[in-house]
Amino acid sequence: MDYLYLDHAATSPMRESIWSAMRNAEEVGYGNPSGSHKISRKAKNIVEESREVIAASVGAAPEEIVFTSSGTESDNWSIKSPFQSSFPTSQDLVVSSIEHEAVIESAKWVENRGYKVSFVNPNIAGKVESSEFIQSIRETTTVASLMWANNETGVLQPVSDIGKAVKGNKKLIFHSDIVQGFVSTKIDFHKHGITSAAMSAHKIGGPKGIGFMFLHNKYKIESYLHGGKQELERRAGTVNVVGVAGFAAAVKEHQDRFDEEVGLIKNEKNTFEELISENIKISVIGLEEERLPHISNIQIRGVNSENLLVLLDLDGVGVSRGSACSSGAQKPSHVLEAMKIDKKDLNSHLRISFGWTTKVGDGARAADKIINTIKGLK
Repeated sequence: MDYLYLDHAATSPMRESIWSAMRNAEEVGYGNPSGSHKISRKAKNIVEESREVIAASVGAAPEEIVFTSSGTESDNWSIKSPFQSSFPTSQDLVVSSIEHEAVIESAKWVENRGYKVSFVNPNIAGKVESSEFIQSIRETTTVASLMWANNETGVLQPVSDIGKAVKGNKKLIFHSDIVQGFVSTKIDFHKHGITSAAMSAHKIGGPKGIGFMFLHNKYKIESYLHGGKQELERRAGTVNVVGVAGFAAAVKEHQDRFDEEVGLIKNEKNTFEELISENIKISVIGLEEERLPHISNIQIRGVNSENLLVLLDLDGVGVSRGSACSSGAQKPSHVLEAMKIDKKDLNSHLRISFGWTTKVGDGARAADKIINTIKGLK
């Protein structure tokens, strides 16, 4: 039987339509989009048409979208840029303590430069309280960052509530990492008061190595790549035309099939959680809060998740412990630690994440595999 891939929160396979879009971009627009001849103009057109497609999907203006190499680069750029000075001023930064590593490590970089950084903890279900986050924002706060939804637990965060509350603060950049959120929820930056955001293509079946940073057109931040005037004079370096074309194609297919795909994914996740809960003793993390339809994080007390991952892999099932960006570090999840999960249970978690390749029956099949594997350990 085919390998059961349920690690879409780490990355998703490329959609078939993306291959043809990328091949066409390379064949037709192989020129440098910064040039002035015919082939360069074709490349430029591909980039700008793609920018329009992507901007429309998040309620942004095309000039507010800057292409980057990844969501990680976009997070780094948005968080670090206002704090480049070697002589710390009264500026400060507010982030949640459950952010993606790209934001957490960027915040630590800011803190190490002498700036004040406030880390806001979530409740025990993994949700940051909007009132506590808002209270942490001071007159001197330059950037506040809260992800749309957590990449390990799937718990949705009160981004819209906070965005509306800080909308009148003209000095504040309100940043949100939407990389997981975009997969299975509709997001409109201006509607939700988001003024900066990070996104990556490969989570929705697009190519790896391409992302975007959204920046509201009323703001300007310093570039940290120098050497050219590409990307609206914000990011130096020859634009990845093929990647951009693949990104736009992925967004278009994702939007066109959104209701169908998310409906199926939600049903499969619910089936998985129901079946596994009926057969073995587990806890579903964040069950008390609204969660993304595609992510399930379960705690299986007394079972080492690293050992379980190996056994499941041998049995044809691919899942994870948590974030792919930190799993190789062999350390407990900072998200679960922030949620005050008991230390003895930190290594007893699995993240099961569904995606566009998920089929009817995959939820039941995954539950059956995990149940049988765990029973075999006893």
